[in-house]
Amino acid sequence: MNTFTEYEICFGNRFQIVNHGHGIHQGQIGYNIRSSGFKISGISDTVYLGDNPNFDLKTGSIFLFKLNSPTEPVILRRSMGIIDYIKGEIKLNPINIISTDVFRGTNLIEISATPYSNDVIGLQDLYLQLDPFNMKVNMVTDRIASGSDVSGTNYLVSSSYTNNLVRRTPILASSTSTDSTDSGAQSIGSRVSVNTTTTSSSSSSSNYNTSQPSSSTSSSTSSYSY
Repeated sequence: MNTFTEYEICFGNRFQIVNHGHGIHQGQIGYNIRSSGFKISGISDTVYLGDNPNFDLKTGSIFLFKLNSPTEPVILRRSMGIIDYIKGEIKLNPINIISTDVFRGTNLIEISATPYSNDVIGLQDLYLQLDPFNMKVNMVTDRIASGSDVSGTNYLVSSSYTNNLVRRTPILASSTSTDSTDSGAQSIGSRVSVNTTTTSSSSSSSNYNTSQPSSSTSSSTSSYSY
C-alpha cells in the first residue's frame, strides 16, 4: 500500500477466454477477468482490472477501467501488465495502490477468472481456500464411485456453462476509453462486476458401503492482501 510495487497473481489453472473477438463472439473483446474496486495514485476514480487477449489467445494485456454505470466501463490506462491464459497468471507492472473497496481486517483486492475446466488443481505450492460465506454448494451423486455405474457406460456429461455453474453477468453497453491511443468505442458484451466469483469443482469418494460418495460444485472468492 502507498508504494509502487509489482504484483504476480498465480492461479495455477488455465483461464477460459470467453470474449476474444473471434467467430461467434462477434468482435466482443476482453473483460474475461474481474476484480473488486481499488484506488491508485494519479486517478481519483475507483478502478478495476480488465484484460484484452492477444490474437494467439494465449496471452493478453491488463488495463484499468472505471464504471460510469454498472454497464458502462471506461478504460483509463492500458498496458498495466500481462496475463497468461494458459498458465493462469496475472502480472502487474509497478502500481501504487492507495486504498481498496474490500477490507476484512486488511486491505484486499479480489480477482476472479473463469477456469478452463471445473476441475481446479492445487498445482505445486497452490492452495485452494474456499470462503463459506461467499459460496454455494450443489451436491451431485457420483454414480461411478458409488458403484451404480462402475464402468461409466451410462454416465452423462453435464456442461458447466448451460447449467449456470459458471456464472457470467452480461454487460449491455459498449465501452469507451479515455486513453489517447484508443481508437474509439469497443463492443464488449461481457460482464463487469464489483463482486467476484471463482468457480471450482471437486469430488470425493469412499470405499465404505454406508456412505454415498458425491461431487460438489462451489463458488468462492479469491482474495489477495496488499
